[in-house]
Amino acid sequence: MNQLDRPAAETRLIDSHVHIWDPTVLQYSWLEGELDRPYLPAEYQAGAPATTGVIFVEAGPESKADEVAWAESLGWPELLGVVAHAPLERGRGARTELAALREAGRTVGIRRMLQDEPRSFFENPGLLEGLRELAQAGLPFDACIRHHQLAALTALLTKVPDLPVVLDHLAKPPVATGDDGTWDRDLRALAALPQVSVKLSGMPPELRDDQELVPAARPWLGVALDAFGADRAMVGSDWPVSAMMPRRLPPGRWLSIVLDELGASPAEREHLSWRTASRFYGV
Repeated sequence: MNQLDRPAAETRLIDSHVHIWDPTVLQYSWLEGELDRPYLPAEYQAGAPATTGVIFVEAGPESKADEVAWAESLGWPELLGVVAHAPLERGRGARTELAALREAGRTVGIRRMLQDEPRSFFENPGLLEGLRELAQAGLPFDACIRHHQLAALTALLTKVPDLPVVLDHLAKPPVATGDDGTWDRDLRALAALPQVSVKLSGMPPELRDDQELVPAARPWLGVALDAFGADRAMVGSDWPVSAMMPRRLPPGRWLSIVLDELGASPAEREHLSWRTASRFYGV
């Protein structure tokens, strides 16, 4: 591709958090209802035609080792990189797997789901050692947690200051019930760590059925943008999970909500829409 073929900066749009899966190829124990069917690149792109690049984030199949190769085999033109699973709690025992993933052509990050783990897991020496191995491998970390785990994550990451981390889904804030001030306080404490960024993603599943998406999401997104700044924030659709709950939402619609409803300046929009994700994942 020569320079004339490249999209202009203002037309670039990187969706930093997309899932795909095909339960006829890999098994997923957690899929149910409308999610229990194939969700593949062509369907995503039909719902987000303005997207010029995507980051595929691991979707938790039983055979996690096969997921990266399967995603890369699809010939997905917009695929910029894969955030793969790795068992970081094994500490140095994860080194070989991290090295293999690092050598895989599209691996740009690692996620080890933390949202269902107890507080004691964040204090596991093996996890800390695994995060240090990840930093040595030169790969960033996607942290998927719930809002009550923010303080535990912050305490953990202070011990790995050289590891770039992105917080998925604003730590799934208590949108349905309201914040008593804890989420705001804990999010800002995490944002005080300079190596941490945030994905403005994953909010629709946190709403009650009677809440309207834009007015319900706007204040939470605004707090996150204020805490991290646009140069450490990126848009992500969380497709197809967020597309189904609590109401149908095309992935491109969520991206446009984030970019259009926060009153961002042109420079901030550029960071949110592609520049932050491009720098964080090295794509």
